Amino acid sequence: MTNIKVQARVEDIVPLTETIYRLRIRCETFGPAYPGQFVNITIPGFFLRRPLAIADITYHDDASATVTVIVAQVGAGTQALALVTPGTLIDLLGPLGHGFDVEAAGPTPLLVGGGSGIPPLYFAAKYALSRGYQPRVFLGFRTAQDVYAEDDFRELGCEVTVATEEGSYGAKGFVTDALPHQAPHVLACGPQGMLRAVVARSTGRVQVSLEAHMGCGFGACLGCTVQTVRGLERVCVEGPVFDSTEVIFDGEAQQ
Repeated sequence: MTNIKVQARVEDIVPLTETIYRLRIRCETFGPAYPGQFVNITIPGFFLRRPLAIADITYHDDASATVTVIVAQVGAGTQALALVTPGTLIDLLGPLGHGFDVEAAGPTPLLVGGGSGIPPLYFAAKYALSRGYQPRVFLGFRTAQDVYAEDDFRELGCEVTVATEEGSYGAKGFVTDALPHQAPHVLACGPQGMLRAVVARSTGRVQVSLEAHMGCGFGACLGCTVQTVRGLERVCVEGPVFDSTEVIFDGEAQQ
């Protein structure tokens, strides 16, 4: 796969919660993308790009594409990105990284996301449904005010379970508490603690999308390495999606 630097223009930006925004970007061209891959976006006034998972993509007849990403305001860069206006010119690199193997997850995968880890699972759900699969979606948040994307998954036709830690919406507790015992194949993205709990709950294959600070997005800076059974690997190239048995969490390999 060739990484492409793309000139793009902001189509629209819509708030989903107080700190979460949906950003649609019209790209002059964009290569084939798969669930779990990401783009690295230049933010005016900032040196480092920001990696954002591809939440959706629509290809147009003129070879252009609309790429949808979700922006969570967690620092100065993402706060600035959340303030861009329609028509703003930006450039991005993408699609980047190694995504989910949706076919390997089988016909009834569980998609488990926590907080800012939810966007790539929407792309995965659309991909799975297009192949006749029946994904079940589990979304975890801290409070009712943090909930987003539930209706988007339901509109696709997915069965959706929502959990909030303090029980203000949906099931009370962590999203992993809502998973069936002996869960089958899982695609998961979220905090490391959530990923470990998903692995412990599953009897099938678990593919995890790891979150990491990235500098370049294509493996040159080595700023996003994680420990695996093969040694240090780059989240931006060998990942962000790994088989859970490959990743060493807190010094311990997963079984």
